[in-house]
Amino acid sequence: MRYIISLSALAMVSGLLRSPSHRDRAHSPVAVPPADAVEALVKGAQDGDAASLAALYEHFYDKIFRYVSFKTGNSNESEDIVEDVFLKMLESIGSFRWQGHPFSSWLFRIAHNLVVDHFRKRSRRKQVPLEDVAELVGSTSHDVDSRLDVKASLARVQDAMSELTALQREVLSLRFAAGLSVMETAQAMGKKENAVKALQHVAIKRLRVILGARGHDPSKQAVPGWSR
Repeated sequence: MRYIISLSALAMVSGLLRSPSHRDRAHSPVAVPPADAVEALVKGAQDGDAASLAALYEHFYDKIFRYVSFKTGNSNESEDIVEDVFLKMLESIGSFRWQGHPFSSWLFRIAHNLVVDHFRKRSRRKQVPLEDVAELVGSTSHDVDSRLDVKASLARVQDAMSELTALQREVLSLRFAAGLSVMETAQAMGKKENAVKALQHVAIKRLRVILGARGHDPSKQAVPGWSR
C-alpha cells in the first residue's frame, strides 16, 4: 500500500511541533505504551492516521529532546533539531520496516544524524549553558544552591566528555540523557549489548579519571544513574 500523509495528520503533528509550550514537555510525565502498542501506532501512522502520529510524538518527544539537548548543550538549538527529527519521521515513516529493530532505534538514528549535521555546520563544540542544564536533569528541587550545584557539575561532566571517544559519548548520551536501556542503546547504535556495556564501563571509568585530574571529586558530580 502506498503511504499517503493526510492533510489532517500533517496539520496535527506540525501544530504540536510548533506549540509554544512544547519545551515544557521535558518535565511532563507521559504514559509509556507497551511495544505492541508502539507497533500499532506506527502502522496507523503509516496509513496517515493523525492521532497515531500525534501519539508517537507524545511518546518519544521527551527522550529525543533530552538526548539532543545533552549533545548540543543548547535548548533553543535543540528545539529546532527535535522539530526536524519529527518532521523527518513524518516524511519517512512510510519507508520504515520492522526488521528486527524497534521503531525507537530508527528514530534515534534520525536524531543522531541531525545532531552530526548540526555540529558540521557549527564546526565548533559548545559547552552546556548553565541556564539550560537543569532541563537535562529534570530536577524538581526548589533549593537554589542545590540547583546551581547540579548545573555546575553537569557542565563539568559535559566538558570532560569531550575527551572521550565518539562511541563512548554516544553511549552515555543515549543511556543517561535519553534514558534508554542497554538493549535500546545497542539497537540504536547497531551494537551488541555486551559492547554497549563495555563502552559504558570504560567511559564512566575514564570520566572519573578526567574529573579527578581536574580537581573535581567524581563521586560528587550530579549525574544521575552514572554508577549503573
